[in-house]
Amino acid sequence: MRNPWSLAGGGMSAAVLVAATNAVHAQELRPAPGFWMRLGGNFRTGYSVKFSDTAAPAPTGPGLFSNGFVQPSVSGTNAPYTWNWGYNEASQVQGNTLVLERFDSRPRVGSLDGGNDVLLGGELRAGFEAVRFEWLDREMRFGFEGGYSMGMLSSSAMGSAAGAASFTRGTYSLVGPGGVPILVPSAPYAGTFNGPGPLIPLQPLALDTITSAGASSSTRLGLDATLHTFRVGPYLEAPFGKRWVAGFGFGYNTVLPDAELRIRETTTYPGTALGPTEVDRTVRRSDWRPGGYAEVRVQYEFNRRLSAFAAAEFQVNQDLVFGAAGRQARIEMGTVYGGSAGVRLAF
Repeated sequence: MRNPWSLAGGGMSAAVLVAATNAVHAQELRPAPGFWMRLGGNFRTGYSVKFSDTAAPAPTGPGLFSNGFVQPSVSGTNAPYTWNWGYNEASQVQGNTLVLERFDSRPRVGSLDGGNDVLLGGELRAGFEAVRFEWLDREMRFGFEGGYSMGMLSSSAMGSAAGAASFTRGTYSLVGPGGVPILVPSAPYAGTFNGPGPLIPLQPLALDTITSAGASSSTRLGLDATLHTFRVGPYLEAPFGKRWVAGFGFGYNTVLPDAELRIRETTTYPGTALGPTEVDRTVRRSDWRPGGYAEVRVQYEFNRRLSAFAAAEFQVNQDLVFGAAGRQARIEMGTVYGGSAGVRLAF
């Protein structure tokens, strides 16, 4: 006959063994406070690009041109000469004459929509679990995190316009008082009303206006940008199952768009002696755009070191606006949603 005390002792030993095993297993799923790192892929949607026409209005009035001016100087003392004149480029000096030009009007392609884009990229984030505490019979984890992510943005648009165009060219003498050619200052040069400076005749040698009723303009715009995103803020996590943890984070979010805008624009003037005018420019801009973010996530703990996570996020940042040659691009980043997934390692 078996000893009942032996049976009881065996049962107690088995219970202790099961309890110890469960305790060890639980410990494997609940890492102690410390550092962690996560790596994954992400997507973000809500970025949009708008292109607009920012060409300055054509100058109006006698002696005013897009690439220079010839205006009266102080109180007419120098009449019929003036030192209040200027020009932009060396090619405008042709022998002893200065050629100034302006488009009084021409067809312009207005604002264009570059559409919306989805960014695909990767992210790296690290954090520190600072403290654990009990709340509503649940163990809460509080800490701080910071991270970096990047993605590529690409957009393009094109358009055309037709209408009347008017072009004015003025030719001015560079021969000063006494019939002596002046020593032309290097471009760009701008004299002043009060002077002094080299004197040239106030009145042009010739002033011609050319009009075209059927002018046309075509525009092609493209933008490519790499968006670098940095963020930092607190987070809060709470286990809600044996292996599951839910979390929430928020904080400061800043985006550095490394952007390139390409401008290709051609205008033709049928029925005139004017050849096509072309704009072919590429302009770049990189500038920090501050903002904020919020994120909710869930993770599954394989063991005390390794977890898999999935997250949804919202972020808002200031727009980036830049341009050249009468064209402007706006990267709108005011309302952006996204998600990410990957692995998390605890140390």
